[in-house]
Order: sequence, then C-alpha cells, then structure tokens
Amino acid sequence: MQGTEVTTGNPVLFLSGEMDLASAEGLTSSLRPFIEAGGPVMLDLSKVTFMDSTGLHVIAETAKALGERGCIFVHGAHGAAAKLFEITQLAQTRENIHIIECFVLVKAA
Repeated sequence: MQGTEVTTGNPVLFLSGEMDLASAEGLTSSLRPFIEAGGPVMLDLSKVTFMDSTGLHVIAETAKALGERGCIFVHGAHGAAAKLFEITQLAQTRENIHIIECFVLVKAA
C-alpha cells in the first residue's frame, strides 16, 4: 500500500503593491534564494495593485534562471497583471510558468 507524504517547503511569496521599475530590484533579491534552491516558486499576486512590463520581466527572468530545475506558479493575477499575462502570452511561451486563475483571494484583498 502506498502512503502519502506531506512536507512543508516552497512557501508562497505574497506580493502586494506595485510591481514596476521601483520594486524590481527588491523583488529580484527576494526571488534569488528560490532560484538557487530550485523547485516550484509560488507567487500570489492577489494584492498587487499595478504591474508593468518590468514586473513581467522579473517573473520571466526568474523562470529562465530556474530553467529545468523548477517552475513558477502565479496565483491571483488580476487587473493590469492579468492583462499583461494575457497580452504577452508568457505562460504559453515559457513551459515553466503557470498562471492559475483564482479570484477568491482577490475579492478578500
């Protein structure tokens, strides 16, 4: 009989505010340990109020740095962030970026 193993790890990064040129360096620094560790990177954007191409670029570069060692799951993208993902089709062009639509947390934010 097979059992199920439950482990904790790979925490979710809850982002809030604006993802733009002013926040890019801090976001990149926050993501660096996850890139080095590999594995899935969980980003919750439900409290992100604005995102431009710089924020999108940080996510794309993180996925590129992870390569075959991991993937990025984006949860709760809405507004400008969701529009950017839709227009650029980033999840369709990078096999290790996954956009999960969910508005439960967005409504609560």
